Amino acid sequence: MYQSQVSFESPLAPNEFCSEEMMVREQRTVFATSWMFAGCVSEISQTGQYLSFEVAGTPILIRNFDGTLKAFLNVCSHRHCSLVTASRGQSDRLKCPFHGWEFGSDGRTRRIPASQNFPGFDRERYRLTEYSVETCGDLIFVRLSQNGPALRDWLGDLFDRIVQITDRSDWTLAMRRDVVFDANWKIPVEASLESYHIPEVHPATFSEDPGEDKSEHAFGGRTSTFRTSFNTPRWIDHLLKSIEQCVLKILGVPFTGRYEHHHVLPNLLISHTDSLTLVQTVSPAGSQASVSGIWQYRRMAARRNPLSRLISWGWGKFTNILTWQILNEDIRMYPVIQRGERAAKARGILGRCEERLHFFETFVAQQVQGLQDGGAT
Repeated sequence: MYQSQVSFESPLAPNEFCSEEMMVREQRTVFATSWMFAGCVSEISQTGQYLSFEVAGTPILIRNFDGTLKAFLNVCSHRHCSLVTASRGQSDRLKCPFHGWEFGSDGRTRRIPASQNFPGFDRERYRLTEYSVETCGDLIFVRLSQNGPALRDWLGDLFDRIVQITDRSDWTLAMRRDVVFDANWKIPVEASLESYHIPEVHPATFSEDPGEDKSEHAFGGRTSTFRTSFNTPRWIDHLLKSIEQCVLKILGVPFTGRYEHHHVLPNLLISHTDSLTLVQTVSPAGSQASVSGIWQYRRMAARRNPLSRLISWGWGKFTNILTWQILNEDIRMYPVIQRGERAAKARGILGRCEERLHFFETFVAQQVQGLQDGGAT
């Protein structure tokens, strides 16, 4: 059931999906103050492996130091060269490629070539800038702000659920992609937060909106959730459900037939069925452009035999293809929506079924308003 009994005027004006000024404010008040999903533990499970990316225009490096994950500003403290340039990789040492300065897990220098050139060098002053990093299941989160709640408090009741649906003893990464969209970052996020568009955009895949009777909406402090057990009357959907049930039986894992979708403010989206977990982020790449990171997990076999492993791998490949088909159906709409936002003169209206969008837009509007009122920096 939906929780709201009324429709809403959109908290955000059309120009706030197009404006460069709005994007700058969002970077400072939305992204720089939130826990941001950065990648997966399984991507950097070995010593020396690293991920690099940007949060609110700030280059970040997360590295595995003998099993401990540390997050630093991806800038050498000597002459400010980037420490790494690849989005992911592995190295024996954290070393600047310009002059060879080396750094340890505490951010202090370990080796400075020709160190006699720096008499009285202050290792504490010239250490790397460090950021908070925490994990939840296989997911890694980083926060630029030095103040704020712990990750468990940020995720609330969703913390334990994320652990369950990304636990590396049961789930393994089956797909990893980055995609650029010709649309403001909020447009792809909002498209994932409602089922109202399904009959028009996904007639060959999802086919029908589950509707209120088959939908459950739930809200936390910084999260919203949609759950359903709805299955369309089409024979193909019943066939796929039957095949999935057989696959999971071979794997030795339970089948519930449930689908759940979670949104963690501001930009983390998690979809889950019995056989897959899809993790997606959408971040600004400009006022009318964005980049999405996509990670999909497949269910591993509880029965450790060659047939179960093969079935797990094969079903994972199939669901990767199906996921990509569904995502492409949405992706085609993003520039169309962006063009409309550029031309629109009035705020839109959000139906009761779109209450998760209202929750999201209210968060963004309040954060940005805090900056305008002098309440955020």
